[in-house]
Amino acid sequence: MRRTALSGLRPRRLVPTALAIVLAVGFVAGIMIFGDTTRAALLDEYARSARNVDLAVTAADRTRLPLSTVEEIGRLDGVTAVEGRMAEQAPLIDRDGRLVTEFGVPGHAVDVGDRAELRPFDLRTGGLPQGDGDAALDARSARRTGYQVGDTIALVGADEQRHEFRLVGIVDITGVDGGNASTVVLTRPALVRLTGAAGFREVVATVADGTAPAAVRSHVTAPGKVRTGDQLRRDLAREAFSQIDGLLIGLQLFAVVAVLVAALVIANTFNILLAQRMRETALLRCVGATRAQVFRRVIAEAAAVGFTGAALGIGVGLAIGFGLSRGGALPGIGLPTGRLVVGVSPVLVALLLGVVLTTVSALVPAIRATRVPPIAALRITPFGRGGSRRGRVVLVISAALLVVAGVALTVAGMRTGDPLTAMVIVMVGGTSVFLAVLLLLPLFIGPLVSAVGWLPGRLAGAPVRLAVANARRNPGRTAATTAALLVGVALMAGGSTIAATVNRTAEAQLDKAFPVDYLLTPAVTGGDRPATVPAAVTAGLRADPAFDLVVAVRQDNAKSTGGGLLVGTIDEAAIGTAFRPVVAAGRLTDLRPGTAVVASGSDALAGRRVGDQLRLTGPGGHSITVTVAATVQSATLVGDVMVTDTDYRALFPAAVGDSLVMVRAAGGVPATTARHQIDAALAAHPLVQVGDLKEFRDERNNAIDQIVAVIAVLLALALIIALVGIANTLSLSVLERTRESALLRALGLTRGQLRVTLLAEAVLMAAAGAVVGVAFGLVYGLLTADAGFGEVDTLLAVPVGQLGAFVGLAALAGTLAAVLPSRRAANVAVVVALAD
Repeated sequence: MRRTALSGLRPRRLVPTALAIVLAVGFVAGIMIFGDTTRAALLDEYARSARNVDLAVTAADRTRLPLSTVEEIGRLDGVTAVEGRMAEQAPLIDRDGRLVTEFGVPGHAVDVGDRAELRPFDLRTGGLPQGDGDAALDARSARRTGYQVGDTIALVGADEQRHEFRLVGIVDITGVDGGNASTVVLTRPALVRLTGAAGFREVVATVADGTAPAAVRSHVTAPGKVRTGDQLRRDLAREAFSQIDGLLIGLQLFAVVAVLVAALVIANTFNILLAQRMRETALLRCVGATRAQVFRRVIAEAAAVGFTGAALGIGVGLAIGFGLSRGGALPGIGLPTGRLVVGVSPVLVALLLGVVLTTVSALVPAIRATRVPPIAALRITPFGRGGSRRGRVVLVISAALLVVAGVALTVAGMRTGDPLTAMVIVMVGGTSVFLAVLLLLPLFIGPLVSAVGWLPGRLAGAPVRLAVANARRNPGRTAATTAALLVGVALMAGGSTIAATVNRTAEAQLDKAFPVDYLLTPAVTGGDRPATVPAAVTAGLRADPAFDLVVAVRQDNAKSTGGGLLVGTIDEAAIGTAFRPVVAAGRLTDLRPGTAVVASGSDALAGRRVGDQLRLTGPGGHSITVTVAATVQSATLVGDVMVTDTDYRALFPAAVGDSLVMVRAAGGVPATTARHQIDAALAAHPLVQVGDLKEFRDERNNAIDQIVAVIAVLLALALIIALVGIANTLSLSVLERTRESALLRALGLTRGQLRVTLLAEAVLMAAAGAVVGVAFGLVYGLLTADAGFGEVDTLLAVPVGQLGAFVGLAALAGTLAAVLPSRRAANVAVVVALAD
């Protein structure tokens, strides 16, 4: 039986199956290699700050270690070197005079230090600061701003004024607190004068050989978090790895899709192969082969193909891992890159996955092979005739149960209040319905192919009608072939629909609630003083004829029985003009002293209705009681609770400045002129950021387009595997129908018409699968997006162009998959084929 199994490994028949394994295994291995490579690069980057460190004392948030900490640790037995590290906020100004921030957070400045071995950065180009007017900048910010060695850069000091420095070097450094905001290196005296630093953010030390860092740590009495160097490195590693955990989970989900599609292709291939070898299997039974031996023969074939495909897949995984690693370093992603790390785990997982995937996928075909009776050697048993009536009844009942469960989950999800939970429940329900669709596919794929091919059959004649008949007479094979394609198309259609709906709804909500052009917000300083837009800025913009609407919003944190809340107020004249939220209950015009408008999307306000009382307590102990006059959908830029200016002053009597200023350019004023006027008004206030809503919309649209593009690229691998399945099915079908094709040729069908028949068969199968996938993805894409928006009115959007492109792409890909099989069938000599 071993020799028989090996003789069945015909490359012509199993190479396409191996290719599916290569791609699926390669994707999984590539993701693992990418993860290991990126983790190593991140660890290298973060470990820079812990290099040569045996002991570290880190100050708690918003506190600093006393300057005496360095001397205190330096006196401990075993300490050979000690260094204090200063790090204070020092926002960087770009070449256009605008603040450089990362998610609204400005950058920091660190001191250059005295000991090279304990510096948390490496010099890339230029030199380190020597004088008080010198500065070095981190490489990421240098790329982002275009600053080069020799340029003059500007930082904002504690006095909120610009201070200029000469850029003398570019360094590699991990951002303070692991962030990506700008980091500037200064001499210690310059840092103290700029920021008013009076203590260290961290103090690090080395100990003598033979001295246990833990023993020295036990004698440290300085305030702060005391760690050995090993503990610090472990903490930094956890912080580093958290940056890519979400990304890796997303990639792993795509890998699961690829593996699922490959499993469908493998199972379909073995079903066809065993159906073609039914007489051979029956003959083996006749000469004494047991069912167990037949089963082992099929499993041995599968294991051999799986091992071979997995071995080749490791090479593909190396290429995918390298590509993902280099792609992660692109602007906008910013992951570090380094040498490719190939551990033992990806290799072992790849080999195990290849063998297990192929073996498990071949189990059902192998069991079917054991049921072939010896008498089958005397007759030809057709493949895929739809199964028994009992089997179809069981299939329909199982699918019905899945549909009922899926619909129930979908309805429950749509009624769930929490948007994230609602989306998860709807997606689980969709998965259940999708499984039902896959189970029922053999029952309706034939009529669907007929419907898709009706018009082409009338236009193109006999070849297309023959293609329809071929696809219909083996519904099991056609369903298995299209199932792999259906999975990928459904996911792409669903993702595109969700993206289009999110984009349309978000833009409508933004336009409706804030019909302005610019938002002015203070930078997040992280200090004790409130971050506000100076009143002088608001007054100056109101006096500028370039703007016809300047609205101020003030906000602060308060408490109520439900927890912490953001309480805000807005200029009364802005209600109904610059501020137009979607009202869920009550009327905005009822807002007056003693009343409030609350956001229904706030957790702390859950269940509040018009007429309810709400007691608010400010940070100074001042309290007011207000009556809910109206509720609005979701949260707003004003806050969870909006009150009148009078009530706001009573709750926050010490409030100064504005938290947010909304600006609209007057009619006929060019956008460049309006932005120039705003920049001029903020020249003396560099800590105020300008949000251009047009740029925000463009960035959001680009971000959504990029997400859709990334999803499409990742799912393209699943589609490629599906197309391999189509090509494989057609190739095996050509071998199975050799005599039939020859008979058609003998009856007058030309070679060109035979090629058209096989090409049309592939196109019809691909198109039918794409139609089902697009329909399912469209329905559940809309439902998922609607559930995710919660109480917000969702504007459903159907990306007709993209959905049509998916169907067209599937049909084109099906055509390409059928090129070689159709040529092979057309080139077979009629006489030889009839004699076979």
